[in-house]
Amino acid sequence: MGRKAVAKPSSDEGLRRILYAARAAFANVGFEGASLRAISAEAGVLHTALLYHFNTKELLWRAVMAEIFEDLQVRVAKRMAQMRTAGKGARARQLVRDFVHFCAERPELHRIMTIEGRSDTPRLAWLVKNYTKPLFDAVAATAPQARAGVFTDPIRLFYAIIGLAASTFTLAPEYKRLSGRDPFSAKEIEATAELVETLIFGPAKA
Repeated sequence: MGRKAVAKPSSDEGLRRILYAARAAFANVGFEGASLRAISAEAGVLHTALLYHFNTKELLWRAVMAEIFEDLQVRVAKRMAQMRTAGKGARARQLVRDFVHFCAERPELHRIMTIEGRSDTPRLAWLVKNYTKPLFDAVAATAPQARAGVFTDPIRLFYAIIGLAASTFTLAPEYKRLSGRDPFSAKEIEATAELVETLIFGPAKA
């Protein structure tokens, strides 16, 4: 089943609510634990309305993942267009900072990926082919900008960025109990972005 089978979000309010409820369900209980009936109930739509858009849980899951990753792709493309005259180092730093902000807005992505990444399933193969492999290739291209002698292996750089950028928001309740601070506050997000940038690339030059 190719990407053309994925239903895309539209202006339809019911469809938007379905995708929102499904994203939360897949992040909290995973693909196997999620129920189409529970998702339709949470979305406040008839079960038949959900089935009209997505007649299988697989199609709904793919639509959720496509919506998240394609949002990220659009943001990256927009940033690259804005910084087309900047140096490679400046662009790499900004993209990492942007990714931290994206993880704060979309903590469900990392939560879903930590579930899906545990088993080599057809869903994981689809994700890697269509989304995570292109993302990895983009990160690998920034490896020469990372700290010399530290992040020489692109795959380790890839997971270092993901772990540093996403874990604060994925584990937000624990973070808040340990620190007494809200990781989703603007101040905390910016502090996390600055930390990740510095750890990956070293201190910014004055």
